[in-house]
Amino acid sequence: MSDDYLWDRSGPRDPEVDRLESALGRLRGPETRVLVLPAAARPRRLPFVGLALATAASVAFLSGLVWMHRTGGVSLAVTSTAGTTRLESPAVSAASTLGVGRWLQTDGQTRARIDVGDIGRVDVEPDTRIGLVGSRDGNYRLRLERGTMHALIWAPPGRFFVDTPSSTAVDLGCAYTLTVDGEGAGLVRVTSGWVGFEWRGRESFIPAGAVCPTRRQQGPGTPRYEDSSSAFQAALDAIDFGGSPSVRDDAVSLVLAEARERDVVTLWHLLTRVAPQDRAQVFDRLASFVPPPSGVTREGIAAGRREMLDAWWDALGLGTASWWRTWKQPWRTDKGEKQ
Repeated sequence: MSDDYLWDRSGPRDPEVDRLESALGRLRGPETRVLVLPAAARPRRLPFVGLALATAASVAFLSGLVWMHRTGGVSLAVTSTAGTTRLESPAVSAASTLGVGRWLQTDGQTRARIDVGDIGRVDVEPDTRIGLVGSRDGNYRLRLERGTMHALIWAPPGRFFVDTPSSTAVDLGCAYTLTVDGEGAGLVRVTSGWVGFEWRGRESFIPAGAVCPTRRQQGPGTPRYEDSSSAFQAALDAIDFGGSPSVRDDAVSLVLAEARERDVVTLWHLLTRVAPQDRAQVFDRLASFVPPPSGVTREGIAAGRREMLDAWWDALGLGTASWWRTWKQPWRTDKGEKQ
């Protein structure tokens, strides 16, 4: 067959090329252009192998255009609320937009507000660096590299995400404050609704009134209410982020001794975070507040069986497990996995 059509759409059309163009054409973004070589630059006809390679390269090129189109999205409006906020360049004097791949930087005297489409807003504190990773299909993903942001989201759960150097915060219909320090460690403080924290399969679910720390290369810690004692919170940090076996054993004993009825959310998370030999103690302490439902066994919990953990969560009166697992969609987790 003639290969002129591959270069400048002249010559006879090949049915296979027609099929590929038809399949990929509906995904073409508005900026896609057809490359036409001048006649003098056109190469000689290709043998069959060369034609196959050219066809494969064309498909890869078109796929790349589709990927760029799909990972793009709308820009977000940014307003400087105090001082002069820099949106890479130039400075934001009144209002501007934050596009995908761009960063907003505040200094020690400036603040800004990001309007997250029609689903919420983010207030940015001084000394903060935050960027837009993606925005499409009504979902938005930011990245907080350092500093402090306050999010107020009124959309259904699972529409707003914030990556940090150590975890991804997932909105479950909430208001929260997220802080990241210079080492990449973070803390989320939830004032309304719920926030999910996730890193490489390690999950924390934080209710209003609770906080949760996160550490680089370790992910989220165990949620705890802010009115718990400093000793209780320090013991949880020892369990989550390190310490010798003896230190961790002492920490588990302290947490179990101080746990209150409202700390069932903390105890539930600990079922999978303490050493295997300590899970029976956590099981008994949680059972003293909320008995395990039918079918939930000590052996199954010790083995980490997800259906039993979810069933016990449902019995805690905090909402069903199914609603907060709906946020795990392929596009929503692909960025968060790459911390």
